[in-house]
Amino acid sequence: MKNIIFLILFGVITTTIYAQKQIDSLSALEDFEIFKNILEKGHPSLYEYIDQDSLNYHFHSTKESITGQLSDIDLYKKMLQVTDKINDGHLLLFAPNTVKTDQYYFPLILKVINNQFYTDTDDFDIPIGSQISRINDKEASRILENLKKYSASDGFNITKKHRDIELKFGLFYAYEYGITKHFDVTYTAPNGKVKSVKLEAESFTKVKLRNTKRNSYFAKYHNQKNGFDFFDKYINNKAPFVYYKEDLSTAVLVVNSFGRDIRIFKSNLIKIFKEVNKKKIRHLVIDIRQNDGGFRPNAIHLYSFIAKNIFKQITSQYVVSLSVPEKKHATRVFLNEKEFLEDKFKNHPEYDGWKLTFDEMEALMVPEKNKFNGKIYVLAGGSTFSAGSTFALNAKNNTDITLIGQEIGGGYHFFNGQFPVYYELPNSKIVMVMSMVKVINYVKDKTIPKGSGVPPDQYIELSVDDLIKGKDPQLDYIFRLIKG
Repeated sequence: MKNIIFLILFGVITTTIYAQKQIDSLSALEDFEIFKNILEKGHPSLYEYIDQDSLNYHFHSTKESITGQLSDIDLYKKMLQVTDKINDGHLLLFAPNTVKTDQYYFPLILKVINNQFYTDTDDFDIPIGSQISRINDKEASRILENLKKYSASDGFNITKKHRDIELKFGLFYAYEYGITKHFDVTYTAPNGKVKSVKLEAESFTKVKLRNTKRNSYFAKYHNQKNGFDFFDKYINNKAPFVYYKEDLSTAVLVVNSFGRDIRIFKSNLIKIFKEVNKKKIRHLVIDIRQNDGGFRPNAIHLYSFIAKNIFKQITSQYVVSLSVPEKKHATRVFLNEKEFLEDKFKNHPEYDGWKLTFDEMEALMVPEKNKFNGKIYVLAGGSTFSAGSTFALNAKNNTDITLIGQEIGGGYHFFNGQFPVYYELPNSKIVMVMSMVKVINYVKDKTIPKGSGVPPDQYIELSVDDLIKGKDPQLDYIFRLIKG
């Protein structure tokens, strides 16, 4: 999933808000009915966080608001008001690609800390760590609140929303407030001085390149130059890689994605752990802070290199339909529908659906022969999602492993996934992605509240001072822990 989202964000997003496509109410209502039918007939946990009567009210009130001419972006925003109530991080809506231009993006690169926006680069002579208080006479706190609906997250998780908003601020801002060519920004510099500056909108390409220079990517902490080379190696690298802190007998294994080819991924891990064990490393840090998913077998293979015993990931899987709803509007189904839905679930009915009470991948969940036997730490956070969260939960369930960071982006008790269906609504061309399988996680601590992300064993948050200094507080905590 991460590769898909990254491609959409940094490869082909060219949608703009001025020159929106206008849709008559009949066409918009047709799209809305298709959207509603997809959810009601296929979503496996539609009423987990909102009761049926309340959701029906939102459906009805949204439908009533669709009158006269409206734009495709207005319809998109109305649908987001509904999906935001469902609280499913795998339920995605993408705005239609109506006009190809990318010239008017908000130029500053921002970081969310304690529900406030701070600058993450030193562009335009604005110091890193400056707090943004207003943009075009809008309170920054109100902007943050209004943009949350554009990011899907599991349950009541906020950390994933914050990480998404940081990365896609210019896009979300344009959706919410329209195309803006000039920005009046009020900020408080780290020295306490309040200043205002007028900034011109920039092309998406320029903003994308500036994103590679974030201080919160911690190039300075690694004594490296902040820029594209560091970003490409440490942040955008989808293959697992390892580096060493020899003086602490520590290896840091960075796994930014589980979306790689399963055989190649396993082969890479075999080589890495062979090298780590040959060096007789005593401490292993697995950094999955940028990992928002991919293929579950890859998460299983990685965990098998650190597991001491047979392990579990999920207890059951559930669907409400054995076929893809509104199939004529589906553009992509990655798995075989009959094999994965009908053949897999049809002999396991419940009164309101079909439920499997076993995990067909449990045969893979055994320790590797060449596993690591030293002390293990796992770094995770709001961007850790889907299969990344599944791996983090395995670590959480293991008292021999220390899970460090923020609340993880994926749901603790369950998530929806495994069978994503891509739709395009016929009139607005809004793209919708819905996963049809509800997965109940295997958890040991059943006291964690419903709607939470996977909680770390040790919460370590980025402070404004850390941001300014380019310090990685989570990795630094582990290194200090190892030093004793």
